[in-house]
Amino acid sequence: MARLDKHGSVYVVRSEGPLRAESIGPIGEMIGSKLTGGVPAIVVDFSDTPLIDSRGLEWLLGLSEECCRRGGCLRLCSVGELCDDLLRITGVGAHIETFPDLTTALGSFA
Repeated sequence: MARLDKHGSVYVVRSEGPLRAESIGPIGEMIGSKLTGGVPAIVVDFSDTPLIDSRGLEWLLGLSEECCRRGGCLRLCSVGELCDDLLRITGVGAHIETFPDLTTALGSFA
């Protein structure tokens, strides 16, 4: 399950559980409609995400590329230790800016 909230012009996605193959489809559908028109500004909040698999990592990279292509940006926040290690080891973390909490991530769009 996932939640999508809007904070000003920034969409915040929070996956409630691991970010893996079976959860990517519904999350992608929620966000996909928000990528049309305008400049996408999206934060993926990892506060309830204990783990991410290879499909989740691919999805993050694809979403980041799509946001950049449209002149926007994808940011991550509240990444736990295990997910942080996976992002660092795979190199995905080098392509997406990460912030310690949601407030800081939202503020980075100002």
